[in-house]
Amino acid sequence: MALSPPYVSVADGRTITESVVRALAVVAGAFLFAGVFSSLGAALLGVPVPLDASSTSAGLYAAVNAISFVGFILAGVVYLRVRDDRSLVYLRRPGPSDLGWAVVGLVGILLGSLAMGAVVQLLSALAETLFGVTVESGQNSIVTQGRDNPVLFLYMVPVALFFVGPAEELVFRGVVQGLFRRAFGVVPGVALASLLFGLGHYLAISSGSAWTYILTAGALGLVLGAVYEYTESLAVPALAHGLWNAGLFVVNYYVATTAATLPG
Repeated sequence: MALSPPYVSVADGRTITESVVRALAVVAGAFLFAGVFSSLGAALLGVPVPLDASSTSAGLYAAVNAISFVGFILAGVVYLRVRDDRSLVYLRRPGPSDLGWAVVGLVGILLGSLAMGAVVQLLSALAETLFGVTVESGQNSIVTQGRDNPVLFLYMVPVALFFVGPAEELVFRGVVQGLFRRAFGVVPGVALASLLFGLGHYLAISSGSAWTYILTAGALGLVLGAVYEYTESLAVPALAHGLWNAGLFVVNYYVATTAATLPG
């Protein structure tokens, strides 16, 4: 892997400040665009806002979700075009080896998720022992609503593959990690982008402790960031991310439908 000097050396104070401000602005803009597109999509499809799977068909719910991530993608594209800084993002035509690296990333996410789950359990046990506080793992709002309407999970599989993975990777790995890499170097860039990635998932939590969900999402971001830097291809983390989310939806569908058929 060959990186040009600006992506390895630490920049001056002005560049660091500009990069941090721009990274935060891109993330804020992405969520703003996502909210606007979600509202527009809901209005066009006649879906009440906020989205509620219990009163909305699974197909329409998933469609509005997909439309919101179009806003996410647009925010990243607008930044790159306005700043005329497309070199910030590693983009190239995917090759056969990229599929293999996406699988490696998928396995890394699984291992990271298991490790972070163990850490969360340990910290939760300590909190209960020392302070008498019961900590429940944070739950994604789609997962929570899908348990009452399992078919939603199946509709969300293509959304994860074609919208969530590419959109979040363009913003967090492409633009944000690129800006942090330019300012601080590769390793701090990956770490800081992953921190923002974890914090960004706060809005997706419907119940449980926010910090457990943020830690898990941050660990996922570290794996995706490392794979992205090694392969220098945004397609790799986008595919790995999409496959991971899609796999979770399939597993949740199986669990929800199996539980519904059990006696008692």
